[in-house]
Amino acid sequence: MSTTIVAISRQFGSGGARIGQAVAQRLGFQYADRSILAEAAARLRVDSTDIEPLEEHSASVWARIGKLFALGSPDTPFIPPTLPTVSESDVFAAERQVIESIAAHGNAVIVGRGAPHILSGPNVIRVFLHAPIEDRIKLAMQEYAMTDVVAARMVLEDSDRARAQFARSLTKRDWCDATLYDISLNTTVFGLDRAVELIVDLVQRPPAAPLPPMTPRTADTRVSS
Repeated sequence: MSTTIVAISRQFGSGGARIGQAVAQRLGFQYADRSILAEAAARLRVDSTDIEPLEEHSASVWARIGKLFALGSPDTPFIPPTLPTVSESDVFAAERQVIESIAAHGNAVIVGRGAPHILSGPNVIRVFLHAPIEDRIKLAMQEYAMTDVVAARMVLEDSDRARAQFARSLTKRDWCDATLYDISLNTTVFGLDRAVELIVDLVQRPPAAPLPPMTPRTADTRVSS
């Protein structure tokens, strides 16, 4: 019996984790997000908190978040932790192995980590979630208890740049290119609940019947007066 993988790429603040978790719960699928990082760290024999800045986020994103959480002010100096002796390519290779292993062993919803660009085949549904930045700022501030709008915007902009660069390294194409995905949803337009319903319906709905053949057009032989 074939498996189905829902691979989600998302803009920071578009509700990707919440949507992914809800889809997995509705479908009874395994959910994988941060667990991929933990498993990759175990394979590399390092602590997951040490290699987190090396994955699809740039170190600057987590530096800004670190300021907001650990120090409470975007103007307070932040000293990032010392990174282990592993490279970005080491982290990506380990995460790729974990993602491919998850996909090979059953139905799953995988959020981030380049999953839509790593996995392929008719059993993979590639989803891109996005929203206008002002709406993403509001959601991110709620979810991460941020209080500084300017700092929150910087976090989102850093994340967008980092994820775009990561996607381009895998595909040689623009991260927001709709042709990289099977479905692209603006979560402001649809809302998180409706986005969940649309993805679940896409998974559960049987393949559509082929469209009937088009009737050939006949040449317009009318002569204008």
